[in-house]
Amino acid sequence: MIVSAVFVLALLGVLVVLLVVEKLRADMVAMLGLAALILSGILEPDMALSGFSNPATITVACMFILSAGLQASGLVRVFGDRLLKDGPSSPNMLMLVIGLLIVPISAFINNTAAVAVFMPIALRVCHGNGISPSRILMPLSFFAMLGGTCTLIGTSTNILVSSTAAERGIEPFGMFEFTRLGLLLLAAGAIYLLLFGRKLLPERIPAESLTEGYHLNRYLSEVLLLADSPIAGLTLPEAKLGERFDLEVLGLYRDKRMWGFPGTDLILKEGDILIVKAPAAALVQLRDAMGVAIKHGRHPDDADLRSVDSALLEVVVAPNSALEGRTLKAVDFRHRYGATALAIRRHGEDMRDKIGRVRLRFGDELLIMARRLSLARLREQTDFVVLQELDVAVLRPWRAITSLTIVIAVVVSAAMGLYSIAESAVIGSVLMVLSGCLPIRKVYNSVDWKTIFLLAGLIPMGTALEASGAASSAVNGLLAVSGDLGPKVVLGSFLVLTVVLTGFMSNNATAVLLAPLAITTAQTMGVDPRPFLVALTFGASAAFWTPIGYQTNLLVYGPGGYRFIDYVRLGLPLNVLHCGLATFLIPLLFPF
Repeated sequence: MIVSAVFVLALLGVLVVLLVVEKLRADMVAMLGLAALILSGILEPDMALSGFSNPATITVACMFILSAGLQASGLVRVFGDRLLKDGPSSPNMLMLVIGLLIVPISAFINNTAAVAVFMPIALRVCHGNGISPSRILMPLSFFAMLGGTCTLIGTSTNILVSSTAAERGIEPFGMFEFTRLGLLLLAAGAIYLLLFGRKLLPERIPAESLTEGYHLNRYLSEVLLLADSPIAGLTLPEAKLGERFDLEVLGLYRDKRMWGFPGTDLILKEGDILIVKAPAAALVQLRDAMGVAIKHGRHPDDADLRSVDSALLEVVVAPNSALEGRTLKAVDFRHRYGATALAIRRHGEDMRDKIGRVRLRFGDELLIMARRLSLARLREQTDFVVLQELDVAVLRPWRAITSLTIVIAVVVSAAMGLYSIAESAVIGSVLMVLSGCLPIRKVYNSVDWKTIFLLAGLIPMGTALEASGAASSAVNGLLAVSGDLGPKVVLGSFLVLTVVLTGFMSNNATAVLLAPLAITTAQTMGVDPRPFLVALTFGASAAFWTPIGYQTNLLVYGPGGYRFIDYVRLGLPLNVLHCGLATFLIPLLFPF
């Protein structure tokens, strides 16, 4: 037993380190942990694989489907677009209005989906009123996180913790059991953001063009074809400029018309002006070999890259994207999406050279030049979030009414105890497909499989912690240090530990790994485990102080132009306020 406990604790430590350093994907880390439990014999195969059939895993997958069905109806987008059509001109008022809009939505659908819908709308209002997006996008993420804690289905961590409680003979949480505490912490967070948000957030994104924002201008040049140029009379594919000189032709000016994507049959001739993206060395080689003149003194900008057949857009790599972990070249980005990537921004760093070889990550921001004929394709894809609104928000009335009715039915049936949340979510997902609200071809794309495999791999770790005695050993060590100070102090310490861990690794991973420890801690002290589980749910959704602990923070990182220190500056005081209030309020609302 001692050997097993030491092995499981050592394995837990290794998994936590791997999740924090992010050298491997989180779902791969979970699968490695699962394989280790099977090979070591700590768990029998059926127990080790039970995470795939766990009600929490099934429920979270179904909630992705329900959220996607509601989002596909256009209801959420139209709702936000209509209420923010003109938008307040004051940053504080805009922050407040966006908070009031996204909180009730994030309480019932996936937080990341809610932020992805509202982000382009918020950016449009910011640009229309001369407000820096840096003032708005981080509070947008924080409001979504706070709203998600107000119901059982608002965030997957709540579902996970409730399911863990039920498996261990503790009554699961009700649909609105978190609501009172969630609303109190939401009110405190809203007051803090309104009073200090504008003072603590700098204007990282000024009113500038996209090419200036990505510092792309010096990589863009105009190249004039001279009379004796050897490429005059050839098409661009025949000239092979990209292959020979490590550059990219983005457009062509002829007779005062811009061709955003010159056709493969367009023959080059004297007087044509090519807009190319290339470093200085490549331009020199091109000039010397091809009989062209480089136009100095001016670099092309946004207006030069936009034409009747081309558009300039910013996009952010979405969760569960087919692009994640792959290069632009590997996915054949130009043909797959009808667009050319010009630059990549990651954690505030702009990459412009050889970007086709960069392995993309969730949250990466791309500046792309797209064919206008491809905009319909860009609207439908789910691999990235387009930050510009490509069309007028369209409401599909039948789908909107049906999908909203299904979601309400899921909530009501679970709240009234007619069915468990897992049963309600499964039935709701089936109805979402049968009713036509979500086409079957989009069901699998709507599920974040990275999260599903993360949960399936880590849930058995909780079982192993208890079965091996590792949980008891860890808790006894914790209580030996702080047990004499009383349950409130231990609860506060546990809450702080949760916030620290979720700042560096997935909130779901934090919830799954700490839930068994929370229950064992309470039982060892002879008190009700529910307050500790509540502390875990709220702590795991309070990754305000880093951009990497919660998906919505990472989603707004690039578009807001933020740096890591910006999250610390605004988020850390909010975390202190959140933890202090939660430590005081939880024992009052959920007595020991």
